[in-house]
Amino acid sequence: MSKRLTGTSLAIAKANMRSGVDAALTIAARTHSMFSPGGEPIDKAREARLMVSEKVDAAVEGAFAAQAAWGQFLIKAAFGGLRSAEDVSVGLAGIAEAAAKPARRKVRANARRLTGA
Repeated sequence: MSKRLTGTSLAIAKANMRSGVDAALTIAARTHSMFSPGGEPIDKAREARLMVSEKVDAAVEGAFAAQAAWGQFLIKAAFGGLRSAEDVSVGLAGIAEAAAKPARRKVRANARRLTGA
């Protein structure tokens, strides 16, 4: 595997690991706040709605980003920018990264907002 593909793969793996930790922190904080006694039911309902709407927003944003990255990939392929299997692999990894980035950003923001981490 080349240095470029290795670097891309490691960067994606690192970002995914960070998102896993952030997701665990967010789930723990939300579970505690939503199921603990006390607190206003309206606040708990607002957090539940926010939870769902953020997921939909991240999915839609990721789909559009992946579509744009796919278009760039196809244009690059059409004009001879993909000369090796490595170029194809890095291009496809870029599409996956574009799709996942909005979700990672939301997860990170939630972990910071709910836990201060």
